Amino acid sequence: MKHPINLSIRSFVRLFVTLLLTALVGFAAWGSWQLYENEVVSRKFAREGKLVTVQVTATDRGNHFWYDQFTNHVYITFKHLGRSYAARYTQDSGWVSEGDKVTLLYHPQVGAFRQPGKRIHFASPFSDHSRLIDFTIASMWSDQRKWQVLGLALSTLFAILLFGMLTSIVRLPWLKWVGPSIMVVLVLTGTLYFTFNTLEYFHYYQRVKSGNQISVKVLSTDYNVRSSNSEGWSTYRATVQFGKGQRVIPIEAADYEKLRPQDLLPVIYKRELDDMMPVNYGPEFSNLIVTIFMWFLTIFLAKQYIFKEIRKVPA
Repeated sequence: MKHPINLSIRSFVRLFVTLLLTALVGFAAWGSWQLYENEVVSRKFAREGKLVTVQVTATDRGNHFWYDQFTNHVYITFKHLGRSYAARYTQDSGWVSEGDKVTLLYHPQVGAFRQPGKRIHFASPFSDHSRLIDFTIASMWSDQRKWQVLGLALSTLFAILLFGMLTSIVRLPWLKWVGPSIMVVLVLTGTLYFTFNTLEYFHYYQRVKSGNQISVKVLSTDYNVRSSNSEGWSTYRATVQFGKGQRVIPIEAADYEKLRPQDLLPVIYKRELDDMMPVNYGPEFSNLIVTIFMWFLTIFLAKQYIFKEIRKVPA
């Protein structure tokens, strides 16, 4: 027989960990929405603002927002048309001091200044990589959309954790329906995302395939094993010379075996997408496999936790 004190301690620890995790997720959701709002305002300034050069009259290097501690920033004070303004200024290098002149974006309707081009961006792995490698529709989203989706996802997770704490404290019969229903809805949401991602992958593949044929010089080849148990999950890539830069593009396994540095590789280049692939490259079906699995999982969970409970309800 388990001692009641041990059960109480275990329950307290579980509740404390859940509470801490909920607080962290809630803070992350709040921060994501703040960065989303910041991105909305920054895009408004970039679209409608005008460049103005001002002279710094005072500086403040303190932290005014939670994300200030992660950047090399300074809050500058300056005058424009007889009025005093303040703006946040991010420094990549150097040191902005009193008397320096800086160029900022001024929005007449908002009556405020912002530094041009300095926003908190998501890291993009596709600057020199083909989007056909590990394709995801999120790579085509703007930073504004990414912050919005992240905020929605974290807010949903926060609500689920909060609901989980509620059900562990308050025992109500109808609550046993809500938890499984939320889980099925979340899995369905993920399934719909993978479905749309798969459709977009094949659409993007066809768009690249409609480009023009050119030849590029191979610099090196490599591969990435997604699963050690199956060679079918390996992806093969080639680094090629394109103009004055380099590109990483997907290749077939046969090309990986025969291509050597300095070889010429026929590729199809789509200028509008700024992307390319070998002439003989076929589409990957890993996204399709994941999508089919997710649909089977969604149907199974819906049948197990929702339809079965509905049948139990007396007519």
